[in-house]
Amino acid sequence: MKHVSILNHVIGPIMRGPSSSHTAGPHRIGRVARGLLGEKPLKAEFLIDPSSSLAVCYHDQGSDLAFVTGLLERELTDPAFHAMFDEARKEGLGLRFALEPFDEADHPNSVLIRLEGVEGATVRLHARSVGGGSIEIASVDGFPVHLVGDSHELLVEAEPAAASALLERLLAWDPQATRIEGATTVLLHGFSPRAPEEGFLASLRKLPGLRRLRHARPVMHPLGGEILFKDTAGLIEMASTKGWSLAEAALAYEERLLELPRETLMAEMDARLAVMIESIRQGIEDNPPMQLLEPTASRLLASERSGGLFLGGPHARAAARALAAMHTNGGSGVVCAAPTGGSAGVLPAVTATLMEDLNISREATVKAMWAAGAIGLALDRRSTFSAEVCGCQVEIGAAGAMAAAAVVEAAGGTALQACDAAATVFQNMMGSVCDLVQGIVEVPCHSRNAALASQAFLCADMILGGYTNPVPLDETIDAVDSVGRMLPEELRCTSRGGLALCPTALAMKRRRGGDETGRR
Repeated sequence: MKHVSILNHVIGPIMRGPSSSHTAGPHRIGRVARGLLGEKPLKAEFLIDPSSSLAVCYHDQGSDLAFVTGLLERELTDPAFHAMFDEARKEGLGLRFALEPFDEADHPNSVLIRLEGVEGATVRLHARSVGGGSIEIASVDGFPVHLVGDSHELLVEAEPAAASALLERLLAWDPQATRIEGATTVLLHGFSPRAPEEGFLASLRKLPGLRRLRHARPVMHPLGGEILFKDTAGLIEMASTKGWSLAEAALAYEERLLELPRETLMAEMDARLAVMIESIRQGIEDNPPMQLLEPTASRLLASERSGGLFLGGPHARAAARALAAMHTNGGSGVVCAAPTGGSAGVLPAVTATLMEDLNISREATVKAMWAAGAIGLALDRRSTFSAEVCGCQVEIGAAGAMAAAAVVEAAGGTALQACDAAATVFQNMMGSVCDLVQGIVEVPCHSRNAALASQAFLCADMILGGYTNPVPLDETIDAVDSVGRMLPEELRCTSRGGLALCPTALAMKRRRGGDETGRR
C-alpha cells in the first residue's frame, strides 16, 4: 500500500512558487542526490527528455534553480534562491542542463542526473517529480531502486562473492533489505525510519568485497509507524465508531504514522497556516511581479468592500484571497503546497475567510486543515497530485475538495459530510485540463483557484443543507484518476492544447523575463 503522510505529501511542503512539481520536487531530488554522492559536488549534469512537460517549463518555473538549491544543501526558501547559479559558481560547482532523450525517461517530470564530487565520487540517477513535491528515485548507477525521501536509505554495492555476508549484516538494520543483481556487481538496498549508527556503518565498510556504500538521509518526516485505516470507508467507519470528526481521524492517522505527539502535529500545521496567511498578505500588499498577469487581488477586495460587486460577501473575499496567494506563488514567493504549488491559493483563502469573516478560532481553523488533509490523503493513495498525469482536476480540483471538507469541519459537520462535500467538488471538476499559457502557472491557474475557493463554501453548504452525494469519495477519486489518464498529453501540463493555443494567449507579453531571476 502506498504510504502517504498529510504533512509530507498533502499540506506542504513549504516551498517557492510557482509549481511544487517543478520547485519542491526538484529541490528534494537535489538533496537526495547530494546524499547519494556523499561529498561536495564538483560537476552536475541534468538531462531532460525533450518530449516531456518538464522540458517545456523547467527554466520558467525555476526547476533548474531548485535542483541546484538542493544540491547545495540550501533551503528552498533561501533568500538567495534566484541567484543560486551564482552561489553554485562561488562554490566551484559546474552545471549543465540539456534537453536530450535518455532511455529511462518514463514520466513527464523525469530527469537523469550525473554528479561528480570534489574527491572523485560519482553517481548517476534517474529521478521523477511526481506531484505535490513528492519524488521517486528510480535508479542509481543503473540499479533499479525506489527511493521516495521519507526514510534513511543504504545502498551497498559489493562483489558477488561478498554480497551474502554484507546482506546478512545489513539485515540486522533492515530485516526487509533486498539484493539486486547487476552485470558485474550486486546492490544491496536497505531502508529504515531510524538512522544507522556510525559504528554499524563502520562495520560494513570493513567487510571485504565492498565496492561502495551510499547513505541517503530523509528529506521529509520518516514514516516509522503503522497505517490506521486503508481507505476512506475505513476512515468513516472508525470516525463514526469513536465519535471523531474528520480532523480528529486525520490527526490520529498522522500521529500513528509519524510517531509524533499531537501537540507537535498541531504546531506544524499551524506553521503552514502562518505561511498561507502571509502569502495572502504579500499578494495583496506587495503586488508581486508575475510573468504574465497584473496583480488584481487588492483591487477586487477594495471593490468588494466599497460595494462595487453585484453579490460580494465571504465567497468573493475568499476568491480575492486565493488570487492574492497565487500572486505570491506566481512571483516565486514562499507558499505552502496544498496540495500543490499550482493550487496554493484555495486552502489559504478558505482558512483566512473562516477566521477573518466567520469568526472561526485559529485552533479550529488548524483542525479544519487536518480535515482538508484527509481528503488529499485519499486522493494521493489512489491517484496522484500531478497535472502532468491527470490534469488540473487533481491539483486545483483537489484543493477545492480539500477546502470544502475544511468548511464542513469548521461548521461542526461529520466526517461523512466532509467527505461528501469533497466528492461533490471533484465531481464538478472531473475532466478539468491543465492548459497553462506559455508554460507558466498563472493563466488559467489564478482564476481557477479563486473560483474553487468560492465553490468550496457552496459545496459544503449543499451537503450541510441536505444534498445527498450519490457517489462516495473513493469511487469518485477512482473516476477522476481514470478520466485524467484518458486525457491526451496536449491537455496535461504541456501547453500544447486548450487556452494555451489561443492566439491571444500566445501573444501575451511577458511582464518579467527569465533573465531577471539571475539564471544564465
